[in-house]
Amino acid sequence: MNRLAKSGIAIALAGMMIGCAPRYADVPAPTRFENTKQDKLQAAEHWHKIAEHFASQLATDLRDKLGGRAIHVPLPGGEQPFVDGFRELLTTALVAQGLPVSTEPRNALSVDVRYSIYRFQPDRAKNTYYYGDATAVTAGLWAIGAVAASNISPNAGVSAGVKTLASVAGIEGFAWVSQEAMGRGQYASGPVPRSEILLTASVADGSRIVSRRSNIYYAVDEDKDLYWTRPARTHTIPVMGDCGERSKLCAR
Repeated sequence: MNRLAKSGIAIALAGMMIGCAPRYADVPAPTRFENTKQDKLQAAEHWHKIAEHFASQLATDLRDKLGGRAIHVPLPGGEQPFVDGFRELLTTALVAQGLPVSTEPRNALSVDVRYSIYRFQPDRAKNTYYYGDATAVTAGLWAIGAVAASNISPNAGVSAGVKTLASVAGIEGFAWVSQEAMGRGQYASGPVPRSEILLTASVADGSRIVSRRSNIYYAVDEDKDLYWTRPARTHTIPVMGDCGERSKLCAR
């Protein structure tokens, strides 16, 4: 019995098991969220992109609420390299949006940038698969909506799609075909990161918030120093000369 036939039997058995599931339980059964996508920051250019995205959102909120005032993005320094870089890029992006940006906070609305980073268990994505457009048509017969002549090559013909399907055994293979072989390069390479960033930019007019935007991103674990580590603070300590018996200064 080939693997495709076995897959069909497995689906049929799963359906029977679902049909026999109890209707009553003492506690709610946990369910998964629907599949979503989250940006994975892997380069400084990605910082640039998210700064432009934030600036576009803030510009939409603020154009009619400034009342002739400018915007100021504080640059305190001493934060994580990502946060310092994001503040600089956000300032540039706000100027590019045509908003008045001031170098000082006086008479300006300040952009409050808040940053949090969280670390999750490394194996939280274990046994999680993304099947793309893989669809069970009937027992032992599978189809992938993305497999068509135009998605393979202009001269390949439908037979190429059939050969592709025939060469793939098991649902893991369909996930690979749907995401990689069919040229869907939107998914980031490498493992799912442990680190996730919550980034918020808000603008208040007095005690009233006039704009607030929050977004969540993955941070590559290998680049943890850019996202977790604050620069070490140094202090200059004056060192006095040796106060030995030969030093006349020590006697004064």
